[in-house]
Amino acid sequence: MDIEKFESMLKQIKVLNDKLEIKKLRGNNDYNLFLSLLDINDEVRLHSRFIYSLLDPNSLHYQKELFLELFIKACGLENFGLDPQIAKVYKEYENIDIYITDGAKHIILENKINAGDQEAQIKRYIETIQKENNGEADIYVLFLSKKGHEPSDYSLSGLKIEDGKILDKNGDEVAKFKAISYKKEIMKWLGSCLDEAGNLANLVAVISQYKNVIEKIYGNYKGVEMDTEEISKIILENYDLVDEIRNRYFDMANANRLNKFMSNVKTELEKRLSQEWCVETKEADASKCFAPIFFYKHSWGNGRVLTFALEFDNRNFLNPYIGLAYDTKRIKKEYVDNIQVESLSNEWKVGERFARYKMLNKAQFLREIIINKYTEAELAEEFVNMKDKLESLADKIIKLVY
Repeated sequence: MDIEKFESMLKQIKVLNDKLEIKKLRGNNDYNLFLSLLDINDEVRLHSRFIYSLLDPNSLHYQKELFLELFIKACGLENFGLDPQIAKVYKEYENIDIYITDGAKHIILENKINAGDQEAQIKRYIETIQKENNGEADIYVLFLSKKGHEPSDYSLSGLKIEDGKILDKNGDEVAKFKAISYKKEIMKWLGSCLDEAGNLANLVAVISQYKNVIEKIYGNYKGVEMDTEEISKIILENYDLVDEIRNRYFDMANANRLNKFMSNVKTELEKRLSQEWCVETKEADASKCFAPIFFYKHSWGNGRVLTFALEFDNRNFLNPYIGLAYDTKRIKKEYVDNIQVESLSNEWKVGERFARYKMLNKAQFLREIIINKYTEAELAEEFVNMKDKLESLADKIIKLVY
């Protein structure tokens, strides 16, 4: 790599960055209350809670059913017949992210930012509402995601979607269905809410900031930033150098940093755990989803039949989650799913090969440790807390090995 050319490019970028800092000192800023407190991909504590707070007629926005009416219109559900004036809105109702009902009509809103589908999830939600209404419930399932995709067969568990309907194995309708997205329906709804909020400055500010969050998710946010034409010019003038850094050195640097971080986490964990526990790490690989660190009791054996682990949901070390993983070839999933665990919050989910897992809400993991200074001690503490919550479940599961 041409070091002189690299240093020259960095100097040009520094000049642009200095100009950006001057803009900020003059009062321009990108401060966002939501993102100062929560991760941008936190579907439970950020997205579901905020959407619920606007939809709920009893919320402290004091706009009664106004925002619920606008939501129904933005999603094209006017003909469904739900009456917003008498409707009630619930969050985390029987594990349903958001549930809206007027007593006769029922809307199930399932929110997916990054988390995968759970087994029979949509089917269970429909059955729950049907059971509570003696099998006579008129249900509309809204499946909210970034791309507006449909739930997986794993989530439907024998049900199928055809022409805006969810059908059972006999072809009978059990619910109406629509896939919606943040980019289309939610942004349209928020725009309508802003129009109606009008001179209510506090509401306008909060809704506008949430719109900015969604724009950031899709990479459409335009805030206080470097001159895009100038930065593009610098990149194109040094294209071979940028390409070499990206292809040869970027993944290598990321992997080295992650390896060092996980090695330190291992040391932290070994200090906090008793001798009955074994902690292992794996070399970082940016090309695939993998588990860089995991730990287990020596008495469970070294075949990794059962481990507490951190895994990434995407390549390039994105969307980490922690949980209790087990070998589905040696432990029957149906037995594990039937084990009841009390006193666990709703953030702990059941996965395909995880007895329980939860997202870490640190989607860009390396950015968290490099830029936001997420520490080895903090992750080790997460692991210890998880162990304390799930160890009794693990002791039951290990007895199921065959």
